[in-house]
Amino acid sequence: MVTNMAGLYASQRAEHAWALLLSLTRGVPSTTDDNGRKVWPMPALELTGGTLGIIGLGGFGLEIVKRAVGYDMTILAIDPVRQDKPLEVTELNRPSRQNLHSLLKQSDAVMIACPKVPETYHLIGGKELAVMKNTAYLVNVTRGGIVDEQALIVALKSGQIAGAGLDVAEVEPVPPNSPLWEAPNLIITPHRAGSSQHRPQKTFEFFCDNLRRYLKGEKLENVVNKNLGF
Repeated sequence: MVTNMAGLYASQRAEHAWALLLSLTRGVPSTTDDNGRKVWPMPALELTGGTLGIIGLGGFGLEIVKRAVGYDMTILAIDPVRQDKPLEVTELNRPSRQNLHSLLKQSDAVMIACPKVPETYHLIGGKELAVMKNTAYLVNVTRGGIVDEQALIVALKSGQIAGAGLDVAEVEPVPPNSPLWEAPNLIITPHRAGSSQHRPQKTFEFFCDNLRRYLKGEKLENVVNKNLGF
């Protein structure tokens, strides 16, 4: 039997995902760069009232939902396990290529909140990026490999999507010669979405609680389904 830390770092990951999305839509990176050039641009897009697509509705996905509610967003989601649709979510569907493409077509922003398993490897590829709005943004702070990076670079350079935020990559650290560094409208952070001043304490307390449960023969929290991979 194996257990994991699923959901334990959901809140800080959601904060990071939203930080990336807001930085992109409010033009923070370009504005910061222009400070050195002493110019005064005003690039900004409004998220409030838009549509957010969430791929995966586990603990992390639900934390994303909480924040999207504050922006009065229409929330679309797909998930292979959850069947009970939260009230805040407009539409929840099972994963399929058709349902994924429907979510991507409608969304002004897409956040990936699923684990990396064989079924999700390169889940977002060229065909998926092509059906997104050219004004839409993509954010991934879960695992590298869910997004096909070469396809993403092409989509960003061609203007197929407006921008992307990545906290994870297939190769980490991202090599200095990686074309990701040169892709336009892409923010890369160094796999730190799960970071928090509370993380060591949360980890310690969760482990001790599960150890207590194990010693008493009680049901353990976060038991991994080895067939599903999470």
